[in-house]
Amino acid sequence: MLKEERQQYILNQINQNYRVYITTLSTELGVSDDTLRRDLIELDERGLLTKVHGGAVAKSGIPIEFTDRMNTGIEEKQQIASKVIPLFRSGDVLLIDGGTSNLEVARRLPTDMELTVYTNSFPIVNALFNHPKLDLIFLGGKVFPSSQVTVGVSVFQALQTVRPDWLVLGICSVHPHQGLTGPDREEALIKRFMMERAQKRIVLADSHKLNTAEAYSIASLGDVDYLVTEDQKIDYIRQHWPKHSYVLV
Repeated sequence: MLKEERQQYILNQINQNYRVYITTLSTELGVSDDTLRRDLIELDERGLLTKVHGGAVAKSGIPIEFTDRMNTGIEEKQQIASKVIPLFRSGDVLLIDGGTSNLEVARRLPTDMELTVYTNSFPIVNALFNHPKLDLIFLGGKVFPSSQVTVGVSVFQALQTVRPDWLVLGICSVHPHQGLTGPDREEALIKRFMMERAQKRIVLADSHKLNTAEAYSIASLGDVDYLVTEDQKIDYIRQHWPKHSYVLV
């Protein structure tokens, strides 16, 4: 079997099962573990999968640029965002991370609800700018253009003074074993610290994000309090994912 045929087989298995194991591939293809490791490294470098210990998992395929993500999965994001709003009560302190799904949450915050909202997202600040009953605080720092958020030391320092009731975390990949991951190291560090600061943590994950992983670890699924997804994916997660303590909404 040619290398190109072997690698296409690996990608087909990833598309079908979201994960491959080197030991299984070695048996199926009749090639050495070392050869398959080299294949997985090459496919990872090409951005076609994420290599992990013992094999590989799917990437989300979600565009990196915020403006491109605005045009993907619009109906799914709106459905998921609507499930989050009933969790909040007047007087709550919210930390809303960047992301197009989180922007939908911000747009749905009731105009008669008194909340304090911290965010590092420029689009979310713009969406909430004229909300009549919000105390809105922007976490200034180094600008990360592709996500339209701030990162860096200034954001860390600001977060040290906040203990929010709720975190709405922006995430591009949620995997049953790899947990929450992201493609950028600096942004992943900020997200990890947000998870540490919050009392309750919400993750919105449409079907494009499930069963995928990126290079940088943010948190395990055990650190999530509410995993919010599409209605048609709830039974799938209950049946196929390991049990966790989060509430599946």
